[in-house]
Amino acid sequence: MAYAFSSEPQAKEIWRENMINIGTGLFSALILFVLFVLYLNLGSLRSAALQQTEFLSATIAASLETNDLETVKARLLEVTGNQGIENAVVYNRQAHALVDWSRLNQFEAKVNLPDSGLINKPQSALTINRLTISTPVFHGTELVGKIYLETSLRAVYLQILLILTAGAVLTGGIAVACANKLTALQLRRLAPLTELTDVAEQIATLGDYSLRVRLNENHAFKTLMVHFNQIMEAIEAWDYDRKGKAEEIEDTKRRLEILSTHDSLTQLPNRKYFDYLINRCVADMTEDGQLSALMFIDLDNFKAFNEQFDYDAGDLILATIANRLSAVLRNTDTLCRVDGDEFAAILPQVESEEMALLLAQRLISSINRPMRLRGMQIVVSGNIGIACRATQGKEQRLLLRNADEALKQAKARGKNSCLMFMPQKTTTAAASD
Repeated sequence: MAYAFSSEPQAKEIWRENMINIGTGLFSALILFVLFVLYLNLGSLRSAALQQTEFLSATIAASLETNDLETVKARLLEVTGNQGIENAVVYNRQAHALVDWSRLNQFEAKVNLPDSGLINKPQSALTINRLTISTPVFHGTELVGKIYLETSLRAVYLQILLILTAGAVLTGGIAVACANKLTALQLRRLAPLTELTDVAEQIATLGDYSLRVRLNENHAFKTLMVHFNQIMEAIEAWDYDRKGKAEEIEDTKRRLEILSTHDSLTQLPNRKYFDYLINRCVADMTEDGQLSALMFIDLDNFKAFNEQFDYDAGDLILATIANRLSAVLRNTDTLCRVDGDEFAAILPQVESEEMALLLAQRLISSINRPMRLRGMQIVVSGNIGIACRATQGKEQRLLLRNADEALKQAKARGKNSCLMFMPQKTTTAAASD
């Protein structure tokens, strides 16, 4: 199929479908037209045959009454000479065949025809290949005979065949021309979708999310093109961000592989991993003498919130506090949930004890920020105990005990207090309540 659009994707399939649909429609119309012409021709043939037999009946009535066979034959030849009549029989008043004529043998080959009953009005019958007409012959008011004619339908069928052949050729030509025109129009309409398919294939193959489709302001698919480009812009931005953070994500994955267990509510490391981290922290302090800090964070009267609202609300409060504490801590710090409403923060590197106290104050402030729970505003308070560098470097238990002692003293001073444990004295970072 050498058409201008044959190289387009799906062009052959679209053309074939158009050709089938158009051809089917045109051929159906042709068949209906041929049937209509056949109906008209048969009706016309029947009317003409009836008129001929009525004319013949009128002209031979007197001759038939007087039994003038020569005149009957002459009049019969006048009617059948230029028509498609194949056979004709004239019956007398006794219903005997008086004259028998056929186009092949004329009046020469006589056969003994059976008698036929007379009729009072014209009759016609149509079969697949012939039309028969029977007309009564009246002389005045007296019935004197009958005329019987057989007309072949060969000429009608030849005409129909000619019309059908010419129509089929014309229909095929029109169908091809229409299919070509319609296919070209459809391909122009679908050109943006073809371009969209090509661009999508390039993106999938090359992974180049910067590719875009061209926009046509007057095209019906403009909205689709705009949305596709918007999606690709979002994907390109996501891909750029993903590549930019690939190294950070890999580091996070490596850290997550180390964490064997986490708290299911806050997603923070649990007590088991906390023990591992604090042991490593103490070991690091012993090896390089770096200053590290441990904070125990306890929420005040948390049981009252569970009793007032329910445990689901308490879980929501814990998750919120965990997010707030994590937001304040540095990337190098680790926040753990060590008990129901108790958290621990491990700070592997701090510049000074004052910096640790300052960070603790910020943690207290984040806990103390109001939050809305089921339409009510509530305020959660807490206390923090801090311990920096154990008195004896390898004593992990001593560091834990020092932080716990500082927390007890902070709780004794009231809500929202944070204290630093010192070997001989305790440093207070004033309460905000």
